[in-house]
Formats: sequence, C-alpha cells, structure tokens
Amino acid sequence: MKLSRETISAVWAGMRYPVLNRLFTFACFSASPPLGSVVSFIWHGGALWCTFEIVSGRRRLSSDRYMLLSAILLYTYVAAGLLSFLLNDPRWEYAHTLIPLATFVFFPFSYSIWSISHKDDLSSAAALAGMTAGYGALALALIQYFILGMRVEGGAGNALVFATVTCMTGSVSLAGALMLTTRWQIPMAGGYLAAVLAVLLSGSRSVWLVMAVLSLAILFVCHRQLRTLLKGHLVKTIAAIAVIATLSSGVLLSRVESLSANWAELAENGEYDSSLGLRLALWKVGVDRFFERPVLGNGPHHTRQLIEDGLADDFDLRAQFTHFHNGFLTLLVETGLIGGGAVIALFLLVAWVTVRTLATSSEETARFGAMILLVFFLNYALGGSFNLVMGHDIIDAMFMIFLITGLLLASGTSMQEGKVMEAETEG
Repeated sequence: MKLSRETISAVWAGMRYPVLNRLFTFACFSASPPLGSVVSFIWHGGALWCTFEIVSGRRRLSSDRYMLLSAILLYTYVAAGLLSFLLNDPRWEYAHTLIPLATFVFFPFSYSIWSISHKDDLSSAAALAGMTAGYGALALALIQYFILGMRVEGGAGNALVFATVTCMTGSVSLAGALMLTTRWQIPMAGGYLAAVLAVLLSGSRSVWLVMAVLSLAILFVCHRQLRTLLKGHLVKTIAAIAVIATLSSGVLLSRVESLSANWAELAENGEYDSSLGLRLALWKVGVDRFFERPVLGNGPHHTRQLIEDGLADDFDLRAQFTHFHNGFLTLLVETGLIGGGAVIALFLLVAWVTVRTLATSSEETARFGAMILLVFFLNYALGGSFNLVMGHDIIDAMFMIFLITGLLLASGTSMQEGKVMEAETEG
C-alpha cells in the first residue's frame, strides 16, 4: 500500500506529539517551585504553538464534552472581563490589566494538542515531575531558610505563590505514589514529604491548611494503597515525619504566635493593621464594592484603587493591594456575577467530573486524572478563599496545566489513536 506525503506527515505527527507532550508535561509540572515564572513561559509558549496549529487547520479541536463546557465557561469569564473594562471608565494606561485574560483564551487549543498523547505517558510524566518539583522546592527552601536566613520564596519570589505551587505538585507526587503502578513509588512518596517541609518552611499559613486538607483527601481516597505503601516502610515514614517536625518547628511556632497576636489586637483593640485584620478589612471592602455593581463588576483595572480608597475611608488604613485576599471575591468585584459566576460554575463542573470518575472508573490513569482535578479543586477553591484564584502569571499557568491534564486523563479522549487510524484509512 502506497502512502501519500500527507498521510506520512500525519502519521509522523501522531508519533512526534506524544513524545513532545510527555516532555512538555514533565516540564510544566516540575518547573514552578524551583524556577517560578519559567513555568509561565513554558506553558504560554506551548499554548501559542497549539493555537497556531489549530487556527492554521493543521490540527483539529478536540470534541470532548467537558473540555467544551469548560471552554464556554472560561470564555464567558474573559468576555465579562472585557465588557467590564469597557463599561467602567476604560483608559489606555489600564489596558495591561486585560493581559491575564489571554491565558484562558488558549485553553481549548492547548487541550486539543495536548490530547495527541498516550494517557499513561502523561500520567507518569506528571507524577515524576511532581516528585522532582518536591525535591527541588525543598533544596531551595533549606538554602533560603537556614543559610540565607530569609523567608522561603523558592523561584517564585513570593512565599505564598511558592507554597501554593509546591503544595499542588507535591500532592500530585503523593497521588502518583499511591495510584500508579511504578517503580518510583517510594521516591514519589519522598517527593511529597519534601514538598510538605518546603511548604511549612515558607510560613504560608493558609497553604498549610490547604496541604493538610489535600493530604487527608488523597489518603482517604487511596487508603488501601496507603497500607500497602507503609508496609515495610513504617519506621522510615516515622523518621521522615520527625525530621519534618524538627526542621519546621521554629517557623510553625512563630507563625502561630503571630496569628494569635493579630487576633488579640483585633478582638481587644479593634486593630486592623495586621495580617489578619487587613484580610478582614479587605473582605468587607470587597463585599461592599461587589454589591455596588453586581452584574458585570467594576472592571479589573480599578481593583487597586478600590482597595486603597476603601481601606482609607472605612478603616483609616493606608495600604495597597492588587486583590482582596479572596480570589472569588476579587473575581466578583472585577467581573460581577457573570464572570465570577462562570468561574464558580467551572469549579462545580470539575468537582462533578472528579466525583463521577472516582465513583465509576477503575482505570488507573482516569483515577489519577481525577486526583489531579481534586488537587486543582481543593487548592483553588479552599486556598483561593484566602488568596488568589486568578491574576498571577504562575498561578494562572498552573490553573491551566492542572485543568487540562486532569480533564484529559479523567474523562478526555486521546486524539493519538484517532489520528493514526485516520491517516491509515486515507492511505
């Protein structure tokens, strides 16, 4: 049978993309804790190429149902952001506040090209990358905390962002150790413990809570596999936990004492000029600004000024913030019920896919994908209630990476087999 040049090209692409996507997955999951914004450049560079491939007609969009629903919700959020900008005193000097919206426009294109893969290769790459990220995060954390004497920021330059992405990748390493058939099971479990220590050393109290909840959720889902993993390694596990407790005891005590002091100042003196007090003040200002413009919000370009004016007028505080330290409240203030509601609906969709997959599927890769979605959901839904959901380049890139790989592995269709069969049929 003679194959045409187009057929050979299609088959070659089907062979080439699985290898590239496996490497791309590893790079995306491993880069954020030690390299910070490098992960944003990696993912956005790949997303631009994926968009070119689809728009030029060289590849086709995936028809996966949950991908299409997610794309509709993300595009609704983007449209709400643009409309809100245009309807609320738009100015050229504020145009840069719209740039983060572009990240979410790439979603269906990135998903479609990423799906030209073997799912088991992607799951293995993600788990190994999570392990690598955990060890890399710990190495930086130990240097920054014990040698440089600074608050741990990893490669992100921000303790909170570093802790967030380390929590996410470390949790993937734990899920891989418990759910995947791999000879890297023990090193992956070690990567998770390394991530835990790195998060503790960062001093990010809200992420401590997120990591505790995530760990309990993963261990609950994988309790049978946990017993098998601990068999023969119980002493090593106890020793590792003891080391973590010893190395992190100083930062744990200091951050808990700080929180207690903040609470005392607020309760006894009504003092809002503290970490805790400022959060509560920001939430009050945010709720008031949301109710002023509930449908389409105040626009992403007015957030900083709204916060500065609200803190000064309502609490006599002079402080500047770029968000309300509650990601969902920030979305509602900026894009109203239309934009913020679309993002909340996306999280509900992710929760549905996660629960449905874990309840009905026995396939290893699909269940691992559901665990990636569980990490995505709990990190952004719980952690975002204290910090950011969207609006930071690293956070947004990880949002896309986890959403795409989780949906693809849990419920998506690999376009690899279909592409090769299509090419063979044409030949």
